[in-house]
Amino acid sequence: MKAISLCLVAGFALLCSAPVPSVAASAEARFEFPPADLTNVGVYYYPEAWPAAQWPRDLANIRKLGLEFVHLGEFAWAFMEPSEGRFDFAWLDQNIALAAQNGLKVVLCTPSPTPPIWLTTAHPEVLMVDASGRRQQHGTRQQACWSVERYREYVGQIVHQLGRRYGKDARVWGWQLDNELSHYGKEPCFCDACQAKFRHWLERKYRTIEALNRDWGNSFWSQMYQRFEQIRLPNEKELVAQLNPHHLLDAQRWFAEETADYLRFQTAILRSYGGRAQWITTNHMHNFPAVNPALNGRDFDVVSWTLYPVHGNAARGPLGFRLGDASELSFAADFHRALNGQHGIMELQPGQVNWGDVNPQPYPGAVHLWILRAFAAGAKFVCTYRYRQPLAGAEMYHYGLVGPDGVTPTIGGEQYAQAAREIAQLRGVARPGAKPPAEYAARRAAMLYRHEVRWDLDNHKQNKDWDTYEHLFKYHRALKRVGAPVDVITEDKDFSAYAFLIAPAYQLVDAQLVARWQAYAEAGGHLILSCRTAQKDRRGHLWEAPWAAPIHELMGASIKFYDTLPAPNVAHVTAGSETHAWSTWGDVLEPRAGTQTIATYADQFYRGGVAAITRRLGKGSVTYIGVDSSTGSLEAQLVRETYARAGVATAQLAEGFIVDWRDGLWIATNYTDQPQRAPVAAGVKVLIGTPEVPIAGVTVWQE
Repeated sequence: MKAISLCLVAGFALLCSAPVPSVAASAEARFEFPPADLTNVGVYYYPEAWPAAQWPRDLANIRKLGLEFVHLGEFAWAFMEPSEGRFDFAWLDQNIALAAQNGLKVVLCTPSPTPPIWLTTAHPEVLMVDASGRRQQHGTRQQACWSVERYREYVGQIVHQLGRRYGKDARVWGWQLDNELSHYGKEPCFCDACQAKFRHWLERKYRTIEALNRDWGNSFWSQMYQRFEQIRLPNEKELVAQLNPHHLLDAQRWFAEETADYLRFQTAILRSYGGRAQWITTNHMHNFPAVNPALNGRDFDVVSWTLYPVHGNAARGPLGFRLGDASELSFAADFHRALNGQHGIMELQPGQVNWGDVNPQPYPGAVHLWILRAFAAGAKFVCTYRYRQPLAGAEMYHYGLVGPDGVTPTIGGEQYAQAAREIAQLRGVARPGAKPPAEYAARRAAMLYRHEVRWDLDNHKQNKDWDTYEHLFKYHRALKRVGAPVDVITEDKDFSAYAFLIAPAYQLVDAQLVARWQAYAEAGGHLILSCRTAQKDRRGHLWEAPWAAPIHELMGASIKFYDTLPAPNVAHVTAGSETHAWSTWGDVLEPRAGTQTIATYADQFYRGGVAAITRRLGKGSVTYIGVDSSTGSLEAQLVRETYARAGVATAQLAEGFIVDWRDGLWIATNYTDQPQRAPVAAGVKVLIGTPEVPIAGVTVWQE
């Protein structure tokens, strides 16, 4: 789609971003997973933690479980380089050989999350500094700062050693860089190197201090800077009142780009040895806002991520604390897959864990459910942490696939073995490359997601109970309830590939994006926007115009005002015969001629005011839903009605009961607290499970 640069609102300027790259441009050749493999199943193994005499037994038993690969080395720097410049890979060589003897592929890792004590003692400047100015110490993980050039030098040396030794080793299937790259909530680092890099980033972006002062709104509270050297990373510990939101947004952008650059740095080293014969990825934490996986989508062959569905915090539904939230895995899969077409779960929960506030047992069958849900979402691999439950250290109570005796499969281990057997069975009947059924394909939808938008929403919640991720989930759940295949896409993707496009709370926009939305609807697409959309430009400034002015023409309405309620107050919205509760956000709309009202406020001083609207635009439609409902019930109703107005037949699925299609197979997964009936037609062959899908059950069939 060509970039369009238009001013859609007279009387003020809309800031336009750089042209969108052509979505038709071919990506660089990359590792392709054989389609016939469907999904590979594997496990983390830590030979450095166990006696060498047990390695042959352990690797043989991993294969007996039916697993296909092992993951080695992400925390093993002290074993790979026991002292500076003295490298020891004999133990790793032995385990790679044992894995190959047992028919196991190997995923090797770069050990950069755990610098050895000799490094941090000799060079304490590589340790990160927290917001209180305390330099972190040896004794855990992710304590080093990847912005410090000295640290990058040492990381580069160990990655070169690994690449030189294993970059052309056919037994090594792929590479994981680092591990859950972050500082586990203490980011960003506030060391001198980070301060300097942030300032240089700002200088490259703005060129002049006058431009920065303008875009940060520094005339407010006399925050004017005279030189870039005066600027520091925004730090609540150093400031009396609220942080400047534009300063904060730029710091978040810088941190994400710096992290992506660090991963790119390691990728380039490994590519120089192995080319594209081995795949490269990292394991992103699936809902970790500070790191943006989209920035490395083109660098990696496959985008992988971490997920622990059950870890003590009560999730959605009566059994959420044992099953997790179906949206969590599904949304993450749909986002990471859409970045470059290949995704996998590098770290999926094996059973009970140790680090939640409370750590319950998952529901019987839940681990199997998660694996098959990932399979249904097209994962190229599913890997779990870890094979053996540790006997010492911070995660002693964390399940492995075998218990503390090192040989007896745990409940989760049995379910991994079951899933591996079933996937092997399905390889015999799947039809890779088959076209999806026409009715299913007609529902295809995309959700538009951008990290910068999420950051800005979270920086300006306006109600402490506003939850950006949960707002996204409400729309994702709505799409899965109508049986839609979903991609969660970034702005560089082609909107016209989807019959339906939802942009939830898309707060930061420019003229180009709004023009693309308009062109999409005029060409026949069905666009849904939600509350908070288009309130600001890309800098995070409000428009010098009526509220959310850039989308008034698009949606055929203006926004009179918004409301948000303090707990325990709850208000209501009526749509047709149904009433829905809300409290966190409600836009009161003023429709124009030709725009249809589809929901109104049932109470408050604006009772009868318009809460949601729709209108035809060209061959398509635009719908604006101005309310963030309490449970997502309003969103579910109005999304279903959008499909109905478009003449697209939908499924009628319970929330948490997900039915997907891949490679000629239908897969139903049940996260609800009741048995569900899979939509299996009479006479159709059921391959796994039964048409009546129990709680935590999975059914697979082929038409």
